[in-house]
Amino acid sequence: MTEERESLRSGIKLLGLSATVGQENQLLAYLTELEEANRSFNLTRIARDEFVTLHLLDSLAALRALPDSPNLRVLDIGTGAGFPGVPIAALLPGSSVTLLDSTGKKVRFAVAAAQKSGLANVLGIHGRAEMLGQTEGYRESFDAVTSRAVAPFGTLVEWMLPLVRIGGVAVALKGTGYREEMEGCEALVSRLGGGKPQVHSLLLPNTGIERFVISIPKVASTPKTFPRSK
Repeated sequence: MTEERESLRSGIKLLGLSATVGQENQLLAYLTELEEANRSFNLTRIARDEFVTLHLLDSLAALRALPDSPNLRVLDIGTGAGFPGVPIAALLPGSSVTLLDSTGKKVRFAVAAAQKSGLANVLGIHGRAEMLGQTEGYRESFDAVTSRAVAPFGTLVEWMLPLVRIGGVAVALKGTGYREEMEGCEALVSRLGGGKPQVHSLLLPNTGIERFVISIPKVASTPKTFPRSK
């Protein structure tokens, strides 16, 4: 077993998750696609020897806050090189995961690389969350909306919650500065139809990096005035 596969396997176990050998193969194949594409255009500044921890395991931490169902409709906003959306898609093969980013080449890469890696449940949209949130067929239609390192919390919830169906959840992956970001946002979250945020803390496997998974349940419909366009 390669060192990278062992790191992935042990990390997934430490997160309280499980993956088949086939799913491990898909995840590692995606990293190879990312490494190769990164030589041509900038998708990530992270070195290959940190891909498993800082891309895959960091993304999979979001699964701790997703609804307990194998058949979800998930939207990953600001997906960049496909994180956390693609790893989520790999471990939830019965779910549909849509990747959203304002940079077209990133969306095209992520969808093509996911398909080449054997993932048939990944879709892509080139666009912005504040526009998609006002679009019929997408507004309040997703079981879960995820994001990682996209925007400050107050901006993020205005992009995410309008896209979550009532009964669904918005899930944001944040670092140690999340508390400052969340200060004064209680009224906005409530106005957007969100319930009380829940914060799940964890250490990324094989590192001392602390990660916070913030989940916000959608308890009421979002007013039509949100999200506001820039």
